[in-house]
Amino acid sequence: MTDGIRRFSQGFDGRRQFRRCSWLLFPAGLIFSSRAADNNIDMAPILLGLALASLLAQTTALPTQQAFDVPQRIDPLKHLSAISPFFIPAEQPTPLPPGHSLERVSLLIRHSAILGNDDEYEQTMGPFIEKIKRAETEKLPKEGAWAFLNTYDSPIVEENLEKISKRGKDDAFMLGKYVRKQYGELFPKKHKKSKGGKKKKGSKIPPYKVWTASSERDIDTAEAYIRGSFPSDQSGGHGEGDGETVQLIKVPNKAKDWDRSLTPHKACEAWEKDSSLVPANKWLSVYAPQVRERLRQYLPDLVDELNDQDVLAMQMLCGYETIAAGDSPFCHLFTDEEWRDVEYYFDIRWYHSIGYGSYFSPYLGMPWVKTATHLLDGHDSDEKHEPIDQFKKHKLPAPKLPPNATHTQFLFPSFTHRESPAFVAIFLNLYNSTSLELPATAPPSLEKRPENWAWRTSHLISFLGHISLERFKNDESDESFVRAVVNGKQEEMGGCSDGIWQTCKWETFKAWVEERAQQYADWESVCEPKDK
Repeated sequence: MTDGIRRFSQGFDGRRQFRRCSWLLFPAGLIFSSRAADNNIDMAPILLGLALASLLAQTTALPTQQAFDVPQRIDPLKHLSAISPFFIPAEQPTPLPPGHSLERVSLLIRHSAILGNDDEYEQTMGPFIEKIKRAETEKLPKEGAWAFLNTYDSPIVEENLEKISKRGKDDAFMLGKYVRKQYGELFPKKHKKSKGGKKKKGSKIPPYKVWTASSERDIDTAEAYIRGSFPSDQSGGHGEGDGETVQLIKVPNKAKDWDRSLTPHKACEAWEKDSSLVPANKWLSVYAPQVRERLRQYLPDLVDELNDQDVLAMQMLCGYETIAAGDSPFCHLFTDEEWRDVEYYFDIRWYHSIGYGSYFSPYLGMPWVKTATHLLDGHDSDEKHEPIDQFKKHKLPAPKLPPNATHTQFLFPSFTHRESPAFVAIFLNLYNSTSLELPATAPPSLEKRPENWAWRTSHLISFLGHISLERFKNDESDESFVRAVVNGKQEEMGGCSDGIWQTCKWETFKAWVEERAQQYADWESVCEPKDK
């Protein structure tokens, strides 16, 4: 047993600790949950058998260990939408139906945890941090949970914004380990070597490709993922791939002549996100004054200098400071209802900018889904092993090789920004079959938060949030199906669920994607700026 595994194992008091947190990683992957404790399952053998168990604590958003200033039952880090550190929201990953096995998977992954978003810092967090720095000493509390403001020095600083954090790299590395564990049969086989240690001669196999958007945070995430999912002799020195077995392909963010499937919003000049702040801030103006009034008992001399954006800043800092330093005092100072209120704030914002409330969403989700469909069909690249422009043809071409032939790649991971998984979810018509009080397609109320709502971006676009299209087959009949899986949970594709367990038959899926692709094909005119 390694020292890391020993420390990891000894750090838990059996059932008590496993009851506190539920750690869930990918379908068919390892499951740590409260059920294990309830059923008296001995987790020690599993822990001892994992070479990477010492890093697991960094892979999920765990509750902090300090005492809360106010009673809390929920973990705020799981309610911060795009600021939430990586976690799997499903109670248990959705398994494949019995008697079925994976064929190919296309996987779209948001980059890992960064040290702050520049827009959020400029608009919200930065002004609050400066306000506290300039506050008169006598206005700051001398004791109690808020006394830390006297010496407050946030780890979120302007020069590190948009940079991936150490935790982010560790999380991405772990993600690679578990993708390898989950989809191991889809990874390339190791090259056989001759006696001299050289690879045997034969037909050259194209490298296994990992695609990433060109921003530094995406590249850093992809490289850490490669280091986690491949042995060191294949991953390259920094995770760029050895160029022979593994190849990292960097896709320019604004390239319009490349499938536009990783960062379509950056190639769409008409799309913008600032207008979504208007409805979100209207909701903020409903709940933030109530928060300030509650804080008056703790900050009587300071509260009148705080505004709505300051309340939002403190809740944002809970997430970013935890990412940067492992904890934040702000995580302990708000009630469960106030955390749900800020979660709803983000869901309103993203509904209008990247959700069902945006006219652009299905158009911007179409490129990746159409590309993914080609890949699932075995049509992965041209003779030069370069991505194919899928927009020159409307019909899906036949695969280069029949289903029983040898293909060069079966798992297709891509790394992108927070917007893209949401765009894909809209194109796939996810979250649209619900009996909840507020369906995902309905405009969210700006006056009252519902108890339950379907559009939960904390479950979709958290750091390393991912959406996959999995093609699988019946082991006896060879009939193929496709399912959409978001962070480990299968989600029904509205209009395409004629397969087993509300999945979609492969032929139905191809026709459905083609139909929707034609419906949202006018990408160029939609994305043309209206002032031209």
